[in-house]
Amino acid sequence: MLHVAGSMGGMEPIRIPNIRFNSELASTIIELERVRARLHQHTRTDPPLYDDLRKLFQNLSNIMSARIEGNRTTVLDALQGVREGQSHDEGVQEILNLEKASAYIDEAVTEEFIFTEMFIRELHALAVSGLNREGDTTPGSYRSTEVRIAQTAHRPPGPESVPADMRELIEFMNESMSPQYHLLQVAIVHHRFVWIHPFDNGNGRVSRLLTYAMLVKLGFTSASGYRALNPTVVFGSDRQAYYEHLSIADSLRDEDIEKWCLYVLHGVASDMKNILDLSSSAFVLNELYGPALEKAYDEALLTGKEVAVLLKIADSGEVSAGDVKDLLPGSSAVRSKQLKSLLDRDLLYRPEGTRKYSARAWGNDLSIHLVRRLDELGMLPSILRDGL
Repeated sequence: MLHVAGSMGGMEPIRIPNIRFNSELASTIIELERVRARLHQHTRTDPPLYDDLRKLFQNLSNIMSARIEGNRTTVLDALQGVREGQSHDEGVQEILNLEKASAYIDEAVTEEFIFTEMFIRELHALAVSGLNREGDTTPGSYRSTEVRIAQTAHRPPGPESVPADMRELIEFMNESMSPQYHLLQVAIVHHRFVWIHPFDNGNGRVSRLLTYAMLVKLGFTSASGYRALNPTVVFGSDRQAYYEHLSIADSLRDEDIEKWCLYVLHGVASDMKNILDLSSSAFVLNELYGPALEKAYDEALLTGKEVAVLLKIADSGEVSAGDVKDLLPGSSAVRSKQLKSLLDRDLLYRPEGTRKYSARAWGNDLSIHLVRRLDELGMLPSILRDGL
């Protein structure tokens, strides 16, 4: 066995099983390292536009995480709720909570970050705050009663074991490992957290947030600034398969833990290949952003002139008003008015104190067209397709 965290509670020690050199798991790890290396060599997508795409993907990941738990909010309603920053609908509020928790991770977690019980409790409090059906009467506190998990025969340990079991889990999370073990470490932590089930409610959502936080800490980022792989894409692609593989690993036998790890790594490999495409400026402009603009034009949300301006700005990265005078002829005052119209609709961004414009892909009427285009490209998990 490799990397064993000593058991302080009543559960089996947390460990990474020995990996046979000729196993499918070993081959998958090698392939993932190849894709990861390619990410850092790939053409960069314009950072402002890519940052907006990252926000959109984070929105989608949080919608998926809520949907795994049975939330039926449509993508359109969820995106509108995120755009407004508030909602009286509990389904949308659940997604907004996950947005806040994700932002907390992005702000707090670095490669030097040390995971603590306080951090995990805060993630839980953020995820369940203000919710009734999907909330928790004691946000941020470990459970004090026995619980059962749906769709599995596993009985989580009693509440008296939870503090010690969580300390052991956190010790394993913070253990320094060779890079080839990083994704195995992430997969094992995700399963063992759900196995412990430390809270009365919200354990699934917190497990996925925690997995995202680990991927951020371990540096699974692309050279173009995509913050990190988001595991919810893996888990949300087939909800039933996700639960089935979690249930298989509940035995804690090495061969079953290996099956769970292989399931997670296969999903991560697929997501990394999508990120590789999305790291290419040409792909984003020609296959994603451009077609979304055309759909917005078809629905009379944009004029042909506006489409041309937005494409040029997206292709250039940042431009001044004078850089688009060939597309917006006339006086500078007229040109500024036309650009202001795009600014007012959140289709352009101009940092305060500057005269440079960059394209936006999030928080505007274009967002839903980008999501639909992702679906056409086969990049949208089926759990998100209804209501588009």
